[in-house]
Amino acid sequence: MIKIDAINHKILRALQANAKLTNLALSKLVGLSPSPCLDRVKKLEKEKVIKRYRAVINIEKLCPHVRVFAEVTLEGKGVDDYKKFADAIREIPEVVAGYRISGPYDYMLCLVCRDVQHYHSLSEEMIYGHLGITKFIGHVALAQTKAFKGFPV
Repeated sequence: MIKIDAINHKILRALQANAKLTNLALSKLVGLSPSPCLDRVKKLEKEKVIKRYRAVINIEKLCPHVRVFAEVTLEGKGVDDYKKFADAIREIPEVVAGYRISGPYDYMLCLVCRDVQHYHSLSEEMIYGHLGITKFIGHVALAQTKAFKGFPV
C-alpha cells in the first residue's frame, strides 16, 4: 500500500482542483522536480488512489433539468435484494449517484431528469417495476448551495 505523505496530499489536492495540470505545473505547485512528481502521480494511479480523470460539466448551461434526492426503502432486506437493486440503478442513466445508507431508508439516490414530468414517470417506473421498492420519497432540489469540489485531503 502506498504511503500518503504531505507531498502526495498536495498532489491530490492540486489534481482534484485541476486535473489538466501539466506535470511541470504540478511539480512546481508541490515543490518537486518533474521526474519525481510524475513518478508519484503514476504510483497514485497504479494504487488506485487516483481512480480516473474527468471533466465536470455545468448542466445548467447544457439543458433544463430537475435534480431530485430520493429516499428508497426496499421490501426485502436480504443480500440478494440489495444486490438486485444496486445492479438495477447502475443501469438507469438518470440516477447519477446512489448510496446504501443507515437509518429508516435503505438507499439515498440523486436523480437528474429533464423536467418534473420526466421525474414523475421515472419514479413510477422504479416504484412499480421489479426493483423491490416499498417506499420512495423524492425531494426536488430548489438550489445547490455547495458543489462537490473534491475530498478533504
